[in-house]
Amino acid sequence: MKAKLGASSLAFFKRKSEEIIKIVGEAGFSAWEVILEGHHLRSDYSRWRELLDSYSLDVSIHAPFADLNIASMNEKIREESLAQIKAAIEAGYQLGAKLVTVHSGRLSPYSMWFPNEAKEVNLASIRELAAHAQEYGILLCLENMPRYEGALLSQVEELEALIGEFSKDELGITLDVGHAATCGNVVDYIEALNHRLVNIHLHDNRGDGDEHLAVGDGIIDFKAIFSRLRNYSGKYIIECHREEDVFRSREKLERCLI
Repeated sequence: MKAKLGASSLAFFKRKSEEIIKIVGEAGFSAWEVILEGHHLRSDYSRWRELLDSYSLDVSIHAPFADLNIASMNEKIREESLAQIKAAIEAGYQLGAKLVTVHSGRLSPYSMWFPNEAKEVNLASIRELAAHAQEYGILLCLENMPRYEGALLSQVEELEALIGEFSKDELGITLDVGHAATCGNVVDYIEALNHRLVNIHLHDNRGDGDEHLAVGDGIIDFKAIFSRLRNYSGKYIIECHREEDVFRSREKLERCLI
């Protein structure tokens, strides 16, 4: 398998970060993607780096997103959102990460009245973050969003148009398979974005919501997906909500799908 198989910290949020690294490393994963939210934030990441090196784990960063909105038309909220994501990029530099995944902004109850203006704000924010990441030798990766009211950059056509605004060195794509499945055919996303894919989030759903189930517990056709990713050499990150689903997904992926 050319690509590295890793685990997200999403399923382990209640655990201490050092404990997560040990679990992921001792399970034999090749990579760990840490979501820098809440108690996983640090001012000094040197202990993490020691642990990651001891397990030969390749680390990537998922920027915070829970309370942020880079498309906000309230400038103070946008500025704070950008500041926290920039801090995550800088943490990635401390940890030796090569990529940072970021969520698009979204339409708020206010900006739904001005969707075109909000989209311009979103694009300007992505430009600013991509430039900041480049300063640290890190590639910013934009993640496709699931279907929900106010979502931006969830549809494949939107993503295809946006990446045309950036060079390959400025912006990559983190393809979230589960998110794509809430919007249409995942294969369409792969065919349109394949030349920019550097990171892939793996989880399943039943097609009507972003459930983050174990691979095989929903309706996503992973065999069709992997058949179109034979030349992919980035990371596969299992991003389930439950710890046991991470390991069940890994077993399924290693035995049947990849």
